[in-house]
Amino acid sequence: MTAAQQPAAPEPAWDSVRPARGSQVALVIFGFLFAIPSTVFTVLRIWQPSGQSVALLTSFISYAIIGHLVALLFFLIALIRARKRLLLAVITILVAIMLALHGSWLGPLFVPDGRPATTSEFRVLSVNVLGGAADARRLDEAAGDADLVVLLEFEPDAMEELDRLGWSERFPHQVGADERGVNGSAVFSRFPLSDSELLPQTTFQQWMATAEVPEVGPVRVIGVHPCNPYCGMSRFQSEHRLIRRIAAEQPADQPLIVAGDFNAVDDHRAMQELRSDGLRSATDVAGAGWQPTFPAGRRFPALIPIDHVLINDRLTATQVGTVAIPGTDHLGILATLAGTS
Repeated sequence: MTAAQQPAAPEPAWDSVRPARGSQVALVIFGFLFAIPSTVFTVLRIWQPSGQSVALLTSFISYAIIGHLVALLFFLIALIRARKRLLLAVITILVAIMLALHGSWLGPLFVPDGRPATTSEFRVLSVNVLGGAADARRLDEAAGDADLVVLLEFEPDAMEELDRLGWSERFPHQVGADERGVNGSAVFSRFPLSDSELLPQTTFQQWMATAEVPEVGPVRVIGVHPCNPYCGMSRFQSEHRLIRRIAAEQPADQPLIVAGDFNAVDDHRAMQELRSDGLRSATDVAGAGWQPTFPAGRRFPALIPIDHVLINDRLTATQVGTVAIPGTDHLGILATLAGTS
């Protein structure tokens, strides 16, 4: 039998294991280097045990989508090169599923909900002003289009400088601004305010009041600033539970805004609970995308979105953006809202 007549070697089965090449091993190793920490974040999004370290890690869950994407690319290349390896195919599918999960969690932020606006618009600005250290002139400019302003870590000395810029004439109605240092807060309004009340037993002042918004009617506004995980998990959790309880006590048929520095991202259990109660981020409703607000004023962009404007189903959001204000470590968040049917 001549060489030309020799039978061709049989093709290996699709799930056969071939000797690994060095470059193939490197692809798999790099894939796992990205996949393992990203998987930890995915698990934390679904199940969050209590603990300060867990709460801090949870702040960065959104970045796991990048890790899963990179891991998927490494595994896909390795799979193409290996062709028919069962175990590698299973791993690649699992990573793809986790990538899709994160896409389902982040995707709604980029898609408007389509809630119809049935009234004229009004604007809400929320800023943590770092104990009054924020640049007053820039803050005044940022609030130029706002009708309601929630300021956290605000104190009377900062009010004096704003008054020289005509702040009190622009916002003739206010509550708060009576505590010095980082503990103070205030709500300012172009519209009349009533039923003002200070939330009890919290580290930072948290005020709420009812604003009489033209065409919309009475709107309950709660300016929030629960303590962050560094305060201890007990305080972090208890102050978020208080916000949830106060929000749940408001009339269901009345428009509600809960705005401020939540010291929590959408992935924290506390924010998921508020969402389950019917409160939605204005960013989500408007489809404004992922908008981190902290830390600001650094050589790198803000990393995590811990400042929010939440609304109930009596309101809609048409536009949401962030505002940079020198002197504070937070970006302000400016939301354009309206009543909805």
